[in-house]
Amino acid sequence: MNSSLSLSTIISTTISDSDDLNGSLVDDWGNYKAYTKFYYITDDVFFYANPILIIVGIPTHALSMIIFLRKRMRRYPVSVFMAMLSLTNILILAGPVTMQWLNHKVLIGFVVTGSRFLCAFHVYIDLVGSSINSWLILMIAVERYLSVTKPFLIRTSFNRQQAWIIVFSVSLVAMIAPLGLAIVASKVDNCLLFFSKTYQIIGSIQIFFIYVLPSILILTLSIITVHKLRNRIRTSGSRRIHISVMLIAVSFSFITFTMPYQVCWYWLFSTAIGSVKLNLKVNIINIGVRYIALTIRNLNYTLNFFLYSLTSIVFLKEAFTIAHCNYFINESFVGRNRAFRRARRLLSVYGGGEREQQEEEQQQQQQQQQ
Repeated sequence: MNSSLSLSTIISTTISDSDDLNGSLVDDWGNYKAYTKFYYITDDVFFYANPILIIVGIPTHALSMIIFLRKRMRRYPVSVFMAMLSLTNILILAGPVTMQWLNHKVLIGFVVTGSRFLCAFHVYIDLVGSSINSWLILMIAVERYLSVTKPFLIRTSFNRQQAWIIVFSVSLVAMIAPLGLAIVASKVDNCLLFFSKTYQIIGSIQIFFIYVLPSILILTLSIITVHKLRNRIRTSGSRRIHISVMLIAVSFSFITFTMPYQVCWYWLFSTAIGSVKLNLKVNIINIGVRYIALTIRNLNYTLNFFLYSLTSIVFLKEAFTIAHCNYFINESFVGRNRAFRRARRLLSVYGGGEREQQEEEQQQQQQQQQ
């Protein structure tokens, strides 16, 4: 959820708003040059980092979606959540993230100077995508928690059809909930949403349900799941630990990369915006911090493929299989490669990922023979 707030907007609004303050503000502008250096650094980070995230994220998420829909992975109901999470991230990167980047410097101000519909549409699709992303990750955390604490219940009562129902329900709610804020955005001139008190209030409520509440629940469930997994490892081996490690990594990644944006949002609306016409220095810093927070948040929509690859050899082998890299998936390469050996040792510590792969291969062979 973004608005078109830039350094030039703050300066022009601040200086032109009161003739009595113009002289002092122009004089003070020289004192703010050090802070503008920070702004321009963050501006460059935002401009150069985000296209890299878009270019890397879209194809890797497409590959992830294909992998989770393959026969070997789709036997897990949670793979439905993972596949739809990848699709959601593709839409976020191709939609609001790309629009925001284009509006920044490439097609400068096309959201601001365009129609009010374009401004509202940008806000709406960002809210919808972010909502689906966060609540799907919460569903993944719930599934992992139940798989560890109530494994029999999950095996007997949760299937792929129910997973699809949950996905459609989450998507439907995510498409309806942001309509109010989109309507507010459509009535703001030049998409200057940061100056709308109504937008501030409704936006803060939306941020709570999109990021804050899911983060609290995900963190709580993930900590309990990790604790239960450690107890299981100590008492007996586990057959699905490597899946749990992969999904828990995604949960913690979401919390890590979205937390700065949550803090930045509430900081901007609770302090900086109230003094936008009085403290130019604070707002210069806040704009730079916002660029950094947005870039870090966008990492959440990009890096999942690499988390899957680092925490699950099964996922990595499926990726190499799709790419027809037979050399990389044969046992001799895995045995010689130091990185793979470390990954295999890590998975063996968490319950023996190799044993599960062998069991899966034996099951597939038996099915083929039958």
